[in-house]
Amino acid sequence: MLNKVPLHKADLDRFRLGKKMYYKAVPTEKGNSHLCLDIACGAKPFPKADVLCDLNAKPVPDRSMKNLVTNGKPFVLCSCYSLPFRDKAFRFVTSYYLIEHIDNPGVLFKELKRVSRHGYIQAPSWLNEILYGEDVHKWIVSKRGSKLYVKPIGNGERRQLRFGFIFQKLYLSSSWQVFHAILDETLHLFTVSYSF
Repeated sequence: MLNKVPLHKADLDRFRLGKKMYYKAVPTEKGNSHLCLDIACGAKPFPKADVLCDLNAKPVPDRSMKNLVTNGKPFVLCSCYSLPFRDKAFRFVTSYYLIEHIDNPGVLFKELKRVSRHGYIQAPSWLNEILYGEDVHKWIVSKRGSKLYVKPIGNGERRQLRFGFIFQKLYLSSSWQVFHAILDETLHLFTVSYSF
């Protein structure tokens, strides 16, 4: 299917937009002042990260019970609400699919801005929550202009908005993954991306 549509394997890379922001913010030469932090790295850390952190070292429901992966990089066990790093210690920070899980997104956002000069947040969109939504998600994330917004998902709303089991099964198919990637790439239907 991949060779029948104008889509490259790189388009299926969930880090594609984050890497683009990373390359804008971080010069190509290496140095201590160009460090990158991945918050809640989980089972699939940001490939450009120099330091990884997560609240859980063992499998948890929030990452579909997958094992933590560090790829041999330095790992810090900590809460996203109180990152144990000095102000502006990093050139770039990423947070992939974390904000929708936590109780206080505002504190996370302040910590991201405190420890880094630049950053990137990626979260599921409203449509993604409707189609694929998971019970461990607490917020619907949206972006208007240059602002990021979160709205709590209520219990009644959660029952009304879920087709999840159908679309989660569809997503196991590589054809659906390609279709999903094309829709997200062209119309940005499933992903909310925010950079600072």
